[in-house]
Amino acid sequence: MDVQIDVFSGRPNPTVRLGPAAEFVQRLAGLRPSAGRPRDGLGYRGLYVLPDPDSPFTEVFVSGGVVLVRDLTGNERLLADPGRELERWLIDAISSEVEPDLLASLHDDLP
Repeated sequence: MDVQIDVFSGRPNPTVRLGPAAEFVQRLAGLRPSAGRPRDGLGYRGLYVLPDPDSPFTEVFVSGGVVLVRDLTGNERLLADPGRELERWLIDAISSEVEPDLLASLHDDLP
């Protein structure tokens, strides 16, 4: 799986390899439904998890305490990410592949 950091407007966002997907899928499975919406605007907006071909979903967007999951049929569901724990875990998991200044700004965004 790859993780794309949704941070730039007008230039490509950085994408890094997440490695084994099992722990991510397990963490995702433990989340409950949410009525919230992912954040938008300028600057850091969240993390796109782009799955491998055998994944049960086509895209996951982790953003500000909400996770948007799009499955293979195009259906979407919103999940709660209390304390932004999944987002924090993803940032930690990719931290060795992210440019230090960008990594610092990601950590600054987390409460």
